[in-house]
Amino acid sequence: MSTNLKTLLGRFRAVGSIELAAVVATDGLLIESTASPGVDVDAICAVASNGLAMAEALGREIDKGGTVQTMLEYEDGLVLIEPISGDAMLLLLANARDDLGYVRFLVAKHREDMVDALSAI
Repeated sequence: MSTNLKTLLGRFRAVGSIELAAVVATDGLLIESTASPGVDVDAICAVASNGLAMAEALGREIDKGGTVQTMLEYEDGLVLIEPISGDAMLLLLANARDDLGYVRFLVAKHREDMVDALSAI
């Protein structure tokens, strides 16, 4: 796939707590990813698309607009989902909350670059 997109995802993986950085179609199909060994990328991406759909439905129901970013926090980590186009989302899986502020900064910093790289595919 796109080397540029893979490079951008690598910037997220460079953060110690990030186990998976992926761009996923909104139907759950993997577009590009980089992950720690042992991470079931395809399964996580497929399920994560349901998380985005749930967030979108909730936003419509409470009349708050479209999803900007969704974070699901668990005992041993978190999942961050951010739509980057009408057809794709950024998915980050972290094993700790320690780097959350920095990760959110990176998402904002590289958002336009990811949109450009995605459109080049």
